[in-house]
Amino acid sequence: MKKLLAILFVACCISSASAASYKGYVETFGGLSIPSEGDLGGTWGVATSHGVEIIDGLFVGAGIDFSLGMTEFYTYETSDYSYYDFVDYDVEVMPLFATFAECRYSFLRYSKVSPFVGLRLGGGYNGYSEAGALYFSPAFGCTFNFTDNFGMDLSLGYSLFTGSSEESYIGYGDYVYGVESSLPSVSCVNFRIGIHF
Repeated sequence: MKKLLAILFVACCISSASAASYKGYVETFGGLSIPSEGDLGGTWGVATSHGVEIIDGLFVGAGIDFSLGMTEFYTYETSDYSYYDFVDYDVEVMPLFATFAECRYSFLRYSKVSPFVGLRLGGGYNGYSEAGALYFSPAFGCTFNFTDNFGMDLSLGYSLFTGSSEESYIGYGDYVYGVESSLPSVSCVNFRIGIHF
C-alpha cells in the first residue's frame, strides 16, 4: 500500500511539473520610505522574479529586489547611565536589497484585464546598519494581458525591512558600560510598473 501511494505521489508531481510553464516578471517602482523612527523619504528601485505557473493563474518563484531609499532616521544608544544616552539623526541614501520567494495569483488568467494579489517573503540587507533584515512585501494590482504570455502589470506594494538591536561595551577606567544600539525598521509603499513574459 505504501509503495502504491509513493508511486501515485511521484506521478502527480511529474504531471504537475510537466503542466507547469515558465513565467518571469521585471518591474520598476518608486514611492515613500518610512522608517519606524524618523521622517518620510523617497525610494525607487527595480525587481525581478522568475518561476513557474503551476496552475492557471498561480505563479510560484523567486527573485531579487534592489532599491535606494533616502530618508532621515533616528538611531538610539542607551546605557545604565543617563548621560550616555543619545539619539543620532542621519540622512542617508540607503541600499535596500533582498532575495525572496514569491507567490502571485491572477484571478482572471485569460482575460485581457485581470486583478492579482502577491506576496514576497525573504531575507534582505539594509545599508544603513549593514545588517541582515527580514523582507516582507505584499502587493495587489492589475494585469493587462496583450497575449497569452506577455503583458503589463500595475500594482501598489508594501515592503518591510526589519531593524535590529546591537549590544556593545565601553570601558572607562575600572568600569565597563553595556550600550544597546537600536536601529529602525524601514517600510516602503511603492507604485510598481512592470512586464511579465
